[in-house]
Amino acid sequence: MASDKDYMAFLDKANNDSIQAQPKTSSSSRGQFKTVDAGTQVPAEIQSVCRDTFYVSDADEPFEGVSLRWKGDDGLPDEVEFAELIGHAKPDSADVTILDPLDWDSKGQYIKILEAVRQASQGNDVRVYRVAKDGSRVEYWLITREEGRIVGAKALSVES
Repeated sequence: MASDKDYMAFLDKANNDSIQAQPKTSSSSRGQFKTVDAGTQVPAEIQSVCRDTFYVSDADEPFEGVSLRWKGDDGLPDEVEFAELIGHAKPDSADVTILDPLDWDSKGQYIKILEAVRQASQGNDVRVYRVAKDGSRVEYWLITREEGRIVGAKALSVES
């Protein structure tokens, strides 16, 4: 009979093999969109808040930090530019909507995450991008601009 240590080593190897086999980013509508570009880092204040902040929907999902290179001339990306940044398969036809943070969080549930995003850019404008993935799944991206990149947080929402 195998020891507990051998069994744990087997499980760790199996989990690592399956994680390595999965693509890091996928541009399919059901896959994961890109959240962090190589060589960039999510600001510490955003990472800290994401650890224990969940988006409440039919499936409570954690927020995830975002840091993507952005060399736009002025302000934040439009809908198509944003879809391109996150690696959407069809950016020109992606279902992306820009929302005002106060309209998106009218009950004040996500003040901490909004403040962390705003603080990461020393008070720059924050936008919420709603990206439809499939019938009931959408992602909300809270984004601001900071030194040649966009930073923020995103969460999956299951809306029935």
